[in-house]
Amino acid sequence: MSSASLAKRATAPNIDNMMERLGIDAGFRVVPRFGLLFACALRNCRCCPAREACADWLTQDHETLFGAPKFCPNADLLSELLCDCSSGHRTLC
Repeated sequence: MSSASLAKRATAPNIDNMMERLGIDAGFRVVPRFGLLFACALRNCRCCPAREACADWLTQDHETLFGAPKFCPNADLLSELLCDCSSGHRTLC
């Protein structure tokens, strides 16, 4: 495996960090209702052209109550998970 593909694989888990930052419980990925959403989010993250911007966003200290950054290909999907009270996010429903 080339070093480029290793670097690509090493940055794919940003979706887990993004969900944690937003307060979405990653354990809900095993619930059939949410499994497909999590699988899509992981696929989108692996193909994301904004990995560096994402890593920078994750390291900065800022308010995350409004969801993922606009450059994130999972912004809509993560917003859907944040708005669903049964998906395990940290805010009160």
